[in-house]
Amino acid sequence: MELRKKHFIYSAIIGFGMMLSHVSVAEPVEYYFGAGLLKFDYAEYYDSNVFLDGETGFIPGIVLKRKQNYQRSYIELVGQMHANTIQYDGQTQGGTPLQTKSDAIIIDTYFRFGSYFDIARNHSPYIGLGFRYWLRNIRPGYDINGNPVAGLLEEYYWGYLLAGYEGHFSVSDNVEMGFDIRSTLMLNGKMDVNFLGFKNYDDTQVNLGNEFGARFAVPIKIKMRRHSLIVAPYYEIIDIGRSNNVRVTSGGVATATVIYEPRSETRNIGINVTWTW
Repeated sequence: MELRKKHFIYSAIIGFGMMLSHVSVAEPVEYYFGAGLLKFDYAEYYDSNVFLDGETGFIPGIVLKRKQNYQRSYIELVGQMHANTIQYDGQTQGGTPLQTKSDAIIIDTYFRFGSYFDIARNHSPYIGLGFRYWLRNIRPGYDINGNPVAGLLEEYYWGYLLAGYEGHFSVSDNVEMGFDIRSTLMLNGKMDVNFLGFKNYDDTQVNLGNEFGARFAVPIKIKMRRHSLIVAPYYEIIDIGRSNNVRVTSGGVATATVIYEPRSETRNIGINVTWTW
């Protein structure tokens, strides 16, 4: 029943956007391509709100966007991918501090439909839906006492609803400054765990706690004849709630080990630079 409900919501948003957009005449499609740089800052916490572990580092990426404008509305499809090796700071199950590296791949794609308030198109509320994926490959390492610690491969993924408001104003004939404020809601968050052979544990999945998030961007558009350059710094908030408890199996047989994903907070600062034509 829950899956059918979410499928209905996705279909309704896409159908509503397509229907309203075709009320007016379509204009030439705009394409955006560029690069991004993300300062990733992730932290997990015990139930007592004490810091457990975290990952930080700069992650470069690419940005693709397709925007179809109409007289009073638009449809937009955006895809972003970031990948790099970053710093992991944590501790063993016994509480001994350790540091190692973590390979990160983050993919974020979303569709949104917006409606302009007037012909000038200076302001627009919008709604949409998206999907986010994070591959987190924590490498084997050593604790501060020199003892080896096994690695861990985790994959986080979820759909999300988004709603926001964007606008812009002219600074000069060739420069516009804008703002983009949005809220997001996770849907059906999951995390798959691969123990990489540790104790012959089987792959395990937990259900993440779905939380609200937000994103604030200040795009600056520089017009160059038929093309434009857009520089967009942003701040991103992603919270994940504590997961359910799951008993780990080995060869399909239940073990004494029970795992869960702690609640986490991600506070990212980033910038995208895209070329528009």
